[in-house]
Amino acid sequence: MIPRKGWLRRQFESALILLAAWILGGRNVTRSPVVSRRDNNDMFEMDWELRAIARRIRKQYSE
Repeated sequence: MIPRKGWLRRQFESALILLAAWILGGRNVTRSPVVSRRDNNDMFEMDWELRAIARRIRKQYSE
């Protein structure tokens, strides 16, 4: 069985996006003295958006 064209690249790109989401999700702490509440909320939303993008990349945008 031959893997689909670009499979490894999609997996790698998706992994990098998930890494970025993990970093942003880890910054989401309540009442952070360094990050404003608005930025904190934005980072939390970006975490979920990046995870959705990574999922679509891995599935070749078949959703």
